[in-house]
Amino acid sequence: MKYLQKVLNVICIVAYSDIEGVSVIEVSEKAGLPMSSTHRILNDLVECEALVKNMESRKYRLSPRIVPLVHEISRKMNLDWLKVILTELKDEINETVFLSELMENGVSSLLTVESNRVFSFRARSGVYLPVHCTAAGLAIVAYIEPSRAEKLMCISSSYSDSQVSQCPVEEFRDRLAKVRRDGFAFCNEEYEPGLRALAVPVLRPNGFAFASITAIAPGERFSDVEGNRQVVERMKEAAVKVGKFMY
Repeated sequence: MKYLQKVLNVICIVAYSDIEGVSVIEVSEKAGLPMSSTHRILNDLVECEALVKNMESRKYRLSPRIVPLVHEISRKMNLDWLKVILTELKDEINETVFLSELMENGVSSLLTVESNRVFSFRARSGVYLPVHCTAAGLAIVAYIEPSRAEKLMCISSSYSDSQVSQCPVEEFRDRLAKVRRDGFAFCNEEYEPGLRALAVPVLRPNGFAFASITAIAPGERFSDVEGNRQVVERMKEAAVKVGKFMY
């Protein structure tokens, strides 16, 4: 792992830690890095004011100095407008929805709007999703170059998560062909027990996908074919709107 990758991983660990911060030992364990390397990275981040260190608790947290940067990223990515679109969709279908984006090494969840229903699933932003067994991933890679889709499938298959099943290449190709025929992806408890998901691609004018919108729910709520069709239609409408705001 390159140094900058290690630094980014440490920043993510600190960002998702408790509000009081995280210790060197905790970061070292979560990052899988030696204590010495972890300590050096944390000190470098404190020196450049990306992190602050509480001298009493000896824990690290994000620095207020990065708040303007976060706001600027949000503005340039149109996150406020994208959240409005997803919120409207969530209200229409009454399920949790999230937006995912195609990255260099896979598909990452970008923005989530959770359902108000008592029994619903949560989708954490910033997480890489296996492309071969998630609706979010399949809806995107079905509409990119086949060679790249298979490369991303191989990366996904190397994930250590024991619940992520493997996928033979021929089966993967057949599944992508079905997504293109149907115009959406459907996953039935393949990534998470009890979870079903519907996803549609967000397409560029040239027909290639660069993002997807996914709706997730307990299995019984996505068991009706006609009901699923109606949900997909609402999602496709939202995908057109999203495409106008994403770069």
